[in-house]
Amino acid sequence: MRYIIAAAECGSFRRAAQDLGVEQSAISRRIRDVEDEIGAQLFRRHPAGVDLTDIGKQFLHQAAPGARQIGSALDGARTVANRGRHLRIGVFGPLTMGFLSELFGAFRGDRPGVKLRFSEGSCPELIAAVRRGQLDVGIVAEVLPAKGFDVTQLWAEPVYVAMPDGDPLADQKALRWEDLRDRHFVVTDLPTGVFAKDYLMRNLQTSPGDLRIEQLSVTRESLMQIVAHGDGVTIAGSAHVRYGVPGITFRLIEDAVLRYGAVHPRGALHRNLERLLALAKSFSERDDAWFARQRLMRPEHRRVPHVDCHGGARGRTPDRLQ
Repeated sequence: MRYIIAAAECGSFRRAAQDLGVEQSAISRRIRDVEDEIGAQLFRRHPAGVDLTDIGKQFLHQAAPGARQIGSALDGARTVANRGRHLRIGVFGPLTMGFLSELFGAFRGDRPGVKLRFSEGSCPELIAAVRRGQLDVGIVAEVLPAKGFDVTQLWAEPVYVAMPDGDPLADQKALRWEDLRDRHFVVTDLPTGVFAKDYLMRNLQTSPGDLRIEQLSVTRESLMQIVAHGDGVTIAGSAHVRYGVPGITFRLIEDAVLRYGAVHPRGALHRNLERLLALAKSFSERDDAWFARQRLMRPEHRRVPHVDCHGGARGRTPDRLQ
């Protein structure tokens, strides 16, 4: 049926063969076999191609819906079967050093036969893809469960402000949101930058007309250079802070915490996704000794890690803000 439908749509055995990636002789032979079984021609052959006969039109009208249902069933079965061989993972921001890097490394060691397929996007885009069945899981920030998906909470990380060396606020060990309300913030126009802008607007708690947030069409790395040159400040997660950026000082924002979770379909999870989430939760729930080895305080602790532009604060989580 696949060959008959393709030939009818293309009006040519040759073009149908090209579309399906098979030899023209295979299509001609299969269609001739069906015609012999029916005892009538389905197609009129002519130099320009082929046309359906009246019998061919009737046959296609009655048989095509069933063929498409069978095709859909086969596609669905393949999707289920492929779940044993790959995971489609959407991430909010880059796959940098930290929690995700360790998580996916451990999963590969545990399930070496499973291929991980990654894509980046904004939190709304990833949630929509999970709802449509285009992703098995999306790693997102600050999202609560809603209709059509569940959220498994993974980890939380503190938020820092990145400022040029010598900035007046660099003398303080930690900052509050009110210290930052009159500052000029710069963010990218990438999904992480759009999120950062919304996050700033929520937490600075000032009128929209007084906010000074500029979105720039640059990469995350270029944004840090803009900050280092004194053209604004931005917010950052632990990855940039851990390794430091020349010319930039990072300071913790008190009580500023970002919570990350895994968005996934509701109901029973297939075994590979279940294993990935179990690993993620085990990493997230490890005791304070693990955090001490990584030199990163739990976000709820009030102690402020030592941060400078050279060594930076040591962290395990990836940078999601810019």
